[in-house]
Amino acid sequence: MRKQAFIINFHGIGEASRPYEAGERPFWISRHEFLNVLDLVRSNSDVVDFKLTFDDGNSSDYEIAAQELRKRSLEASFFVLAGKFQQPGYLTQTQVRELAGEGFQIGSHGLNHVDWTGADDRELADELSGSKSILEEVVGRPVASAAIPFGLYDRRVLNALRRAGYRDVYSSDGSARLSKAWPTPRYSVQGGLDAGRLVETVRHGRLFDRLNNELRLRVKASLSRSIVRRMKQLGR
Repeated sequence: MRKQAFIINFHGIGEASRPYEAGERPFWISRHEFLNVLDLVRSNSDVVDFKLTFDDGNSSDYEIAAQELRKRSLEASFFVLAGKFQQPGYLTQTQVRELAGEGFQIGSHGLNHVDWTGADDRELADELSGSKSILEEVVGRPVASAAIPFGLYDRRVLNALRRAGYRDVYSSDGSARLSKAWPTPRYSVQGGLDAGRLVETVRHGRLFDRLNNELRLRVKASLSRSIVRRMKQLGR
């Protein structure tokens, strides 16, 4: 029987090493919570095909996450903000190069952690192609994956990602979907998570839930920029 795929996404781990951005605090988890998730991933890998990703390029990716992943022989992808290099609390170019050298995958999260649906064409090109070029120079190999900031995207953003040469695109839309269409959803961990309940949810996820998520993501990916802007104005 084919194992069910499920992607778990992390942000900051441990004590925040920089001021929180607006709305970011819930996505920082304690080291203890992080280790609980890793141990549950290892103990359930026979029935679930877990994948692990990290957004924002926080310094805790290097200082905490990488060493714990190594101890457990776990793979992961780090989606880095290429415009934040050398800023306090973020990864440095040297650290990203080391992570890549150890076999971890490096992807783009853009330059400055902005909403891509609200960016004009020039800014969007910088966020996608500009960040890609910077990261490729740092790691010395192609960067073909991207994670969308805030889970906000529309038809224009997805088309721009294709033109920029990305092969894999990830969002934060929660549970798995039925197809391999863009974007691939991930479950973003928040503080206070019951890791055991998460595993049970993954192992016993219903087909109806995945179908519902598939339909929701297809609609979201088809929206025009004007409709997305109007929905934001209405607070939806």
